Amino acid sequence: MDVTDDESVRKSREIVDTVLREKNLVFHALINNAGVRGNIFYDDFLTVDDYKDVWEVNTCGVIRVTQTFRDLIKKSRGRIVTCSSACTLFTSPSHGPYASSKFAVHAYTTVLRHELQPYGINVIEIVPGSFETGMPNLDDMQKMLDMIWSRASQKLRDEYGNNYNEKAKKFLKDLGPKMWAKDFTCVTNSYYEAIIAKRPKLLYQIGWDVLLTFYPYSLFPLRLQLHIMKLLMHLHRAPLPAITTMNPENHKMKHS
Repeated sequence: MDVTDDESVRKSREIVDTVLREKNLVFHALINNAGVRGNIFYDDFLTVDDYKDVWEVNTCGVIRVTQTFRDLIKKSRGRIVTCSSACTLFTSPSHGPYASSKFAVHAYTTVLRHELQPYGINVIEIVPGSFETGMPNLDDMQKMLDMIWSRASQKLRDEYGNNYNEKAKKFLKDLGPKMWAKDFTCVTNSYYEAIIAKRPKLLYQIGWDVLLTFYPYSLFPLRLQLHIMKLLMHLHRAPLPAITTMNPENHKMKHS
């Protein structure tokens, strides 16, 4: 099913209706799991289309599928299980399209939980941490950085520094694999429990990074979060725009 295409979703509903009717079944659970990461870079380098491409899958796809199958869930008093992201707890630079789409998914899930509670429907949110699922493919991500850098204006490249992209690629190569857990059994187990448990949790936060880092971080005051993020970026040698690291006097001379 293509969650971005109304006709594809409609045809999927027809198939489900046929199976339910022929086998005398009920539709117990709807799983919203489709997602894309999209382009990752500072917002200076991104376009509205970069955001739209991600939102169409991650956000509008969830809404489109849910609205198409919701009446079946009402009939069965079943459940809706939707995957959001730990980026709603720990939002790092360069993830504007993905993070904003998942914040919207979180909000939509929360709204549905209240609206469908009188029907006896459980609306469940899955919040996985960083897992190596195939979405964060390192080679593809580095090619993506090259593509975005190549389309940037010279003025923007000067602002960030001509070697910024190479620094960003090195940062991604050094840090990325260290953050991605290879065993995601705990994620699949959480989905299984959310689907079959008589009294499932309404929120599954999965992974040690979520429990020990991302969730506690989300509770801090915003200014403290800024300082923590700045420290983490410094410790991991994340590249910064060259213009922000210039001597103030040199910056004035360059723009006088």
